[in-house]
Amino acid sequence: MKKTIIILLLGILFLTGCEDKKEEKIDYSEYAFSDVTWTRDSENDIETLRLKSDGSFAYYCSCGNPVNDSDMCESYTYDDETKEIKFDCFETTDEMVTTVKVVKVTENTLELDFDGEIRTFEKEK
Repeated sequence: MKKTIIILLLGILFLTGCEDKKEEKIDYSEYAFSDVTWTRDSENDIETLRLKSDGSFAYYCSCGNPVNDSDMCESYTYDDETKEIKFDCFETTDEMVTTVKVVKVTENTLELDFDGEIRTFEKEK
């Protein structure tokens, strides 16, 4: 009888510990930089940046390689007060910039400060 009660209690504790936790959904659709394909002509290649309204993103060059090891980052968050985009990375390198500041955003341009380097992107046509 004691074993049955212990097994029952452990089962209840196990099941309550595995309860689905609902994550808060991110929605950046109100911001002019989201859900737009931005491009910039760098020294040797064309870079493409997409910041989606659900917090996902892609940053790659026309050759298909990730820019700034962006493939090590899964998503981003945006703080409207500080105007900072923080990339959520599962691993970082010394050269990676994981926080960028939105300097200016218009209907057709996006200027980002990558640790002192201003990168200007244009809306893909």
